[in-house]
Order: sequence, then C-alpha cells, then structure tokens
Amino acid sequence: MEAKFDKIEVQQITFETGDHEVIVKANVQQGNLSYDTQLLISFSDLNCLINNIQKQMIEEIDISNLFEIDKMYNGNLLYHLDLEKSIYPPITLEAIEFGQNIKQIRA
Repeated sequence: MEAKFDKIEVQQITFETGDHEVIVKANVQQGNLSYDTQLLISFSDLNCLINNIQKQMIEEIDISNLFEIDKMYNGNLLYHLDLEKSIYPPITLEAIEFGQNIKQIRA
C-alpha cells in the first residue's frame, strides 16, 4: 500500500545487508488517529527518511554515525538506529509520503 502520514515520529530503524526492506518502528498520525506501528519500507524511501531526519538534527552530527553495526552469524551486517534511547529530542516529520509500496504492521 502507498501511505501518506500527517506526522511520523521515527523511533527505530533496522536493516541487514542483503535485505530488500527496512523495518521502521514509529508513531504515526493520520488525521485524528495516532498509533505505534512498524513499517517495511524500501531503501530509496529510507534514504528520503534519513534525509528528512538529518535536516532536523544538529549540523555537526551525521545520522549515519549513530547506527549501531553488528556482525551476524551469516556474515551480513545488522544496522540499528534507536532514536528512543538517543540524547536528542524526538524527531517528528510532517507530511511524509513514501514513494514505494509499504507494509504496515500495527502494534
């Protein structure tokens, strides 16, 4: 499904090398509804999301440096960004529209 959210507060981003999708844990708002969810998005949508987050962060901080990287048993790398545990205030993005089809898993 293509999705457009009024607001999205990104809490976590997780992906593994070799994957085709990225898991984004977030609180989204559509109209009067606000709920926690997990989104499966494409890497091109991830680039747009990271660009929007980077614009709201302090200039000296590169968001790519905040990702934790773990080596998996199969040799792939697991990238994880936890903005909930970050020292930075929550980042709320407005009027986000994903270009690719996404899967949404409501918690």
